[in-house]
Amino acid sequence: MHKPKFILHLEEKVRKDRHLLFVELLSRIGKPFTILDVGGSYDYWRKTDYEALGNVRIVLLNLFQQDGIGPPFSAEVGDARDLSRYSSQEFDVVFSNSVIGHVGGFSDQMRMAREIRRVGKRYFVQTPNHGFLIDWRTLVPCFHFLPVPLQAWCFCHFSVGTYGKVADRATSLEMASRIRNIRRRELRLLFPESTVVPERYLGMTKSFMIHSGFTIPES
Repeated sequence: MHKPKFILHLEEKVRKDRHLLFVELLSRIGKPFTILDVGGSYDYWRKTDYEALGNVRIVLLNLFQQDGIGPPFSAEVGDARDLSRYSSQEFDVVFSNSVIGHVGGFSDQMRMAREIRRVGKRYFVQTPNHGFLIDWRTLVPCFHFLPVPLQAWCFCHFSVGTYGKVADRATSLEMASRIRNIRRRELRLLFPESTVVPERYLGMTKSFMIHSGFTIPES
């Protein structure tokens, strides 16, 4: 999958703006603090000015092993839907960027959301908006609105946006069903106490930033 350069530049700008909001929220809490990044990787953080956060500890949880990283990072292998290794409110902040759409159906997303809310005193979650007209996976307008079987049929018979034609139906079904983007009304079920901040592109809501617990300190 090869995205056009202007799309990569747009994604980078959006990520930077998102990180600025996250850093502003972090400035409201005292240090030191711990961050659990659910679905996190060092590749994401190395593009940020994480050293400016100061005295923090960041735990990267992902499905794959991450070696060769040092403080303030540590890495663990695990499932976003099951954080039972961690106690309730063990982390000052739970962070997750574009992960909840990849864990399965809505029941799986509910499990992940419950775990985030349990282990974190605060959280910051980003997820694409299902209602955005562009399918951010293929870059084809409205493709994600098609039923999964029809998406799979298209993957089998055509090159779809940034994806080449695939050879077998099993692979096409996996590609069509691997992502479930979230509707705004579902956010209230997943994160009922949260503040929802839209990320906009061309006047449309491309994705959502959801956060809770970052109260402004009294002066």
